[in-house]
Amino acid sequence: MPPHPSKEDVLTAYRQSVFVPAAMRVFGECGFEGATMDRIAREAEVAKGTLYLYYKSKQAMYDAALRSGLADLDERTRLGIGELATLRDVIVAFIATRVAYFAEHPDFFRMYVGAVTNQIINAGGRPAPVQSMVEQQTHRLERAVERAVAKREIRRVDSAATALAIFDLTRGLLVRRLSTGADSDVTADAVFLADLVWRGLDRGSVGREIGAHRAAPRRSRAHRSKGQK
Repeated sequence: MPPHPSKEDVLTAYRQSVFVPAAMRVFGECGFEGATMDRIAREAEVAKGTLYLYYKSKQAMYDAALRSGLADLDERTRLGIGELATLRDVIVAFIATRVAYFAEHPDFFRMYVGAVTNQIINAGGRPAPVQSMVEQQTHRLERAVERAVAKREIRRVDSAATALAIFDLTRGLLVRRLSTGADSDVTADAVFLADLVWRGLDRGSVGREIGAHRAAPRRSRAHRSKGQK
């Protein structure tokens, strides 16, 4: 809070520290349909009427909890990426930061997955907070890819498609780790995935692939000539 907080600052801090964590736990455990304001109030150890003073409905409570978690995740990601010099380092930091954050907040991860699924099912509906977060973070990755292309650090690629691919691969890693209870080293997993991405971005990868295709017909013709003798 600021040095001289207003009443609104105090109320906001109170909601963030008491109601939002309680809501994340309940929504994460029960899902949106199974959660109730009664249960959230019990989890927060307040009367349900007190909860309604701040949030008019379960949907308002859900939206507030989701926005809070997404904002925290986005800030962690921004700080994790920082001013890293190379795109590979940015990819590793992006993956590791998100995996570590969701490992610390499994209830929010379940909320996040539910929100993403709902956004896919209801594509074309009202914009969801999770959609804005995805766009903001993929845009951050997109700029990093553009800088790497400009510096000839990687081959020329579609920066938007590359950023979205990294985002989706990270989500797949998250689902695997959290659904199976994997306890492997976060940084090692991030480096492994980043290396897979990097092989596709490396400036020499296209040349090697084209060279291999060009070499194949020559070997084939030589083989046929040998067989004809």
